[in-house]
Amino acid sequence: MIQPETVHSRAFERVITTLIFMLPLGLSLGCASRSVLPKTDEVKISREPAPEKCLEIGSVRGTTATMKGSAEQALEDLKKSAAARGANYVSIKQYSDNQTMVTGLAYECP
Repeated sequence: MIQPETVHSRAFERVITTLIFMLPLGLSLGCASRSVLPKTDEVKISREPAPEKCLEIGSVRGTTATMKGSAEQALEDLKKSAAARGANYVSIKQYSDNQTMVTGLAYECP
């Protein structure tokens, strides 16, 4: 007959062995991921084309809440739009005549 202590110690050994092998895997996966979305202050705005190693995400647009808004407000909205799409670089393409809207191409750069 198997002693109860033997059954419990074997189960405990299996749990410990599983944890020993799974813990490093879980930690490596957790460390490999980056923030889901960049913050708006991490989005670089430029009139220059994106560096070669950047991946184009697509067009983005920034607008102001009113027609009396400023170009800075439109740029801030552009950054929010770009960050929401995972971009960290925007190449400005065009401002509206009254500068309450700005468009650009968003990129994810390493």
